[in-house]
Amino acid sequence: MTTADHLMIDRRILQEAQTLVEQGHQVTLLAGFECPKRESYIHNGIKIERFMFDWGDSRFSALARRYKLVPGSAMYSRAWRVFRAWANRIARLNSFEQFILDRMTEYQVDVLHVHDFPMLAPGVELAKIRSVPLIYDAHELYYAQVQLPRATQRKYKIKESKLIKQVDAAITVNPYIAKLMAERYCVEMPDVIMNAAPKIEVASTSLLRKRFGLGSDANVLLYQGWISDNRGIERIVEAAANFSNGTYLVIVGYGAFEDTLKALVVEKCLEQRVFFYGGVPSDDLHELTCDADLGIIPYHGVDENNYFCSPNKLFEFAVAELPFISNDLPFLHDIVGMYGNGLLADLNSAESIAAAVNGLFSDSVMMASLKAGASKAREAINWEVEGKKLLNIYQRVTG
Repeated sequence: MTTADHLMIDRRILQEAQTLVEQGHQVTLLAGFECPKRESYIHNGIKIERFMFDWGDSRFSALARRYKLVPGSAMYSRAWRVFRAWANRIARLNSFEQFILDRMTEYQVDVLHVHDFPMLAPGVELAKIRSVPLIYDAHELYYAQVQLPRATQRKYKIKESKLIKQVDAAITVNPYIAKLMAERYCVEMPDVIMNAAPKIEVASTSLLRKRFGLGSDANVLLYQGWISDNRGIERIVEAAANFSNGTYLVIVGYGAFEDTLKALVVEKCLEQRVFFYGGVPSDDLHELTCDADLGIIPYHGVDENNYFCSPNKLFEFAVAELPFISNDLPFLHDIVGMYGNGLLADLNSAESIAAAVNGLFSDSVMMASLKAGASKAREAINWEVEGKKLLNIYQRVTG
């Protein structure tokens, strides 16, 4: 398996690898190609390798040796600029993808499983070299990310549409994204494996409350996950100014946008209402989630990935039997309609968020109903169910 994740490895990836290990397979996960240093370790039976990109290109190094180009010379620099232009605009692999391929070729494999678009091109190359099945696991519509320039989005979409036709199986995270990929790339509908969490026993903890000195009668609203802009997290922070007494917001996670949110908390004098727990390993997240009273998914459809989202937190809330509140987005709408474990509300302004949260916490009958729905969701959307789908896909591609 390969992934670009270099800060924290996505729970989805680790669970898929763990499921294969439990079936007796040997799994090597190349996780991160831009790490501070190269390292190797074992995690729950998974061999994990991490790498440091040297900003070079093995193809150019071979050419420089062949033509006796001296590093640091004017000729070497000109040749490198010309080569990089070729690699980025014409070649099948750019320099970063070539680096990934070089690292991948260090290992013998029977099946190659690549996670997300940056791994796809080198994956296609190695699958050809080794004549092994290739599984492409698309965690999102990579090209549709709002932060990417339009020209880059077009380039990635065209490239992915060509490469996906060369894989033996494509997987994605929900039926909406699967349908879009099938229609836009003219391929069969990808298999769907949801980002479900393992059905760990619901823990009775007070980890969040003890950390921040909150009583057992406090209402704890939980946001967990990557902290970035375009997710609507700042609106939740602003909404906390109008929360009813006894209601608090706890943010668990990390990301570049965290400093901006902390500054906003100070600006709004919300230090006693909004708390930052920091990032935690995925294995430690369940106990924290169980200590909250209500989860929040503030995504508001800034791009197709947000609009059709099925984020990890949705499933982490489910196995913790935690009700949630969210905007009325397609997949979340389906989940709420099926299990009754969430409230769909207008989360597009601080005022409407505060009104929805206060209204829900003051309605004990509604909260009890959502809690019952969360118990139903726990039994239906968990990794025990989704992991079997992964094994079926492997059986199909390997015969």
